[in-house]
Amino acid sequence: MKNKFVNITKITVIAAIFLVACMLRLDFFGGAGKDIYAYERSVEDLLSGTNPYKWTVATYSTPDDPGNHGYAYLPLLLYLNSFFYIISKLSGVSFYILSKIPILLADVGVGILLVKFLYRKNYWALLGALLFWFWNPYFFMKNNYVYTDPLPVFLSLLAFYYLEKDDVLAGAFLALAIAAKPYSLIFLPLFLFKAQRPLRLMLSTVIVGVFLSIPFLGSWNDFMTYLNGAVLVHGDRIVQGRPFLWFISYYGKIELIRIIPVKFYAYASILLGWVFIVIAFLIFKIKEKYLLGAGCLALFYFFTPVLNRTYLLWLMPLFVIALYNIFSKKQVLYYFSLLFYWGFYYVYLFYWKDGFHIWHP
Repeated sequence: MKNKFVNITKITVIAAIFLVACMLRLDFFGGAGKDIYAYERSVEDLLSGTNPYKWTVATYSTPDDPGNHGYAYLPLLLYLNSFFYIISKLSGVSFYILSKIPILLADVGVGILLVKFLYRKNYWALLGALLFWFWNPYFFMKNNYVYTDPLPVFLSLLAFYYLEKDDVLAGAFLALAIAAKPYSLIFLPLFLFKAQRPLRLMLSTVIVGVFLSIPFLGSWNDFMTYLNGAVLVHGDRIVQGRPFLWFISYYGKIELIRIIPVKFYAYASILLGWVFIVIAFLIFKIKEKYLLGAGCLALFYFFTPVLNRTYLLWLMPLFVIALYNIFSKKQVLYYFSLLFYWGFYYVYLFYWKDGFHIWHP
């Protein structure tokens, strides 16, 4: 009887955390971020039969306005937005509100996966993880819900969950994560190393990717516009946000940037993660998938010339699980590491408003 009461109490506390987190986010459902025009324009182009990536390529070719870009991701979010845009027109409900539904579901989905991983292992570690995720520094400081990052985070975490269990699902969710935001591409070598049947995983990823790309395969010109707008434009990006190397250069007065072209850092942020996986897996025999994934993202953060406020959310669930696997018998270090990351993220956002790079066209 006592155990039953304890279990009910535990579940009630977890449910309360989810409920409060959702209610706080619902308060901001009517808000719109700076990218909303790009999202609406891309949806309208797609629904009218125009390739939305034409406008994307055009906006990236205008160096005088680096902050005004078209939709520059693979099309998963574009399809979701198109669906809710149609519902909005039919129902009269604001598109801003409807478009946040999949983001909230993904946000909750990350929490559910954390529960699945930690509930039977360590209840207090789970509570720390849920608070860490739902009250992340960005949400805590900005008090808005205009970001879409929970969607790719949830999909990539699902891919990690199924990795070593089901190659088809792992590959499919990896493709969906990449289609939401392409940062998950850095995990590809890790997934191939850890898959039970790498070819099956790769085929699953490719099939889902091709399926999502069907609307842009009508002609060679459409396909190349799609490829340029969704992928290749990122290789020519200028410094945006507050990248770590620029932070170090600015405050440490150490010149790390202008010696080497920005494009080098754009490619290094991806390729060095792949090199890290090969070295860690084959030479140092590190097999823990969440730790390897976290290492890839850490390298990406260090080298990328584009680091927006929400990017540090991508690492948080992987960081939690990797930490627990390392410090499961040293709980103090687990909680300290969570607090350290949360504090680092908070302080970094605090310095954000001052700026610490100058863009030179």
